[in-house]
Amino acid sequence: MIRDTSRQDTKIEAVPLWKNPKVIKSTLGLGLATAFLTWGISAWHSTSSVDNTLSLSRINIAQVERGDLVRDLVVQGKVVAANSPTLFSPAQGIVKFSVKAGDTVKAGQILASVDSPELSNQLAQEKAQLNQLGVQLQRQKIQAKRQQMENKQKADLAKVDLTAAKRELKRSELSMEKQIISLLDFERSKDEMARAQLEYQQAVQNAELEKESLTFETQTLELQLSQQQLQVEELERRVRELQILSPVNGTVGSLAVTQRSAVPANSPLITVVDLTSFELEAAVPENYADDLGLNMAVAINLGGRELPGEITAISPEVIDSQVIARVRFSEGQPQNLRQNLRLTARVLLENRNDVLLVKRGGFLDQSGGRFAFRLNDQQQAERVAIQVGALGLKQVEIVSGLQEGDQIIISASEGLDTAQLIALKE
Repeated sequence: MIRDTSRQDTKIEAVPLWKNPKVIKSTLGLGLATAFLTWGISAWHSTSSVDNTLSLSRINIAQVERGDLVRDLVVQGKVVAANSPTLFSPAQGIVKFSVKAGDTVKAGQILASVDSPELSNQLAQEKAQLNQLGVQLQRQKIQAKRQQMENKQKADLAKVDLTAAKRELKRSELSMEKQIISLLDFERSKDEMARAQLEYQQAVQNAELEKESLTFETQTLELQLSQQQLQVEELERRVRELQILSPVNGTVGSLAVTQRSAVPANSPLITVVDLTSFELEAAVPENYADDLGLNMAVAINLGGRELPGEITAISPEVIDSQVIARVRFSEGQPQNLRQNLRLTARVLLENRNDVLLVKRGGFLDQSGGRFAFRLNDQQQAERVAIQVGALGLKQVEIVSGLQEGDQIIISASEGLDTAQLIALKE
């Protein structure tokens, strides 16, 4: 007889899945695997979008803030004399100096003299011509008086003849009435009287014309004499200018020629430096030339002190990519200034109030001011497009692309050329 297995079977109660240990282990393992895979994919994706990694110790970071921007320019310059006239030879001759370079001179002091025999001889000739014209004028005046006396005498004699002719005519008329003389004699008396009257009138007219002619000739000589006098005075002035006088109080800067040299007219001889008036001659890069203007404020650094100044002149030409500007001290010349002393000056180009500012750095040259790397909350720096405005000595204006409180990388680095996202590490 075959026995069954009923005694060997054990009844097992059904267990819910959420209480099944195997199911729990399988589910827990699958969840952990899924979470790890998700984290790995996220980490891989995040790491793959970073273009480069930079250390915080190798970069400089600055914060965008709002404030006032002073747009200025630092230039180098040298102290020069505002008044340093160069004296020239007034004529051809031999120069003789009375001073040497470095001597202190006063205004009106004789510095040199030019010996010009040609000019001295010309002056002597013109003086002789002046004396000759003076003698001619005196002779003409005497001749005019004599001629006037002769003309007056002729007129007086003609008047006497006219008076005699009138008397004779009157006598003839009385005789004619008594028929003492003939008609022919009477007519002759009338003719004589008419001729005497005509001669008198002509003598008077000739005297007047002669007087006008003599006056005109005298005035002509007087004008010639006056012209010659002006020529003599001009030559005397040129001869006086052969003595070279100092126009200012100062120092002899340099001698253009040696002692007893033959010099042509209008050649430079000596330079005098006025030590009481100095200016700063500053070299400004040509790309800032359009920003310069007369009376623009300048801060001059002298021994750690900033002295106010202003631009008085701007050169119209560019030399070696620079424009020369003259700057004078606004509040009087300081003490102990020397010729060719090197100084630094800050030209105040513009003031802008209440604008976004960030510290100036190498990122401007690297990006040309077109973009910057802004820090985010994930220890990263992302590339953003920006627009810069005025450039100051220490700060730069941000027109667009950034907001107040943003932090950007202001230093230059090779890893910032083409990157879009930079990871930052300690």
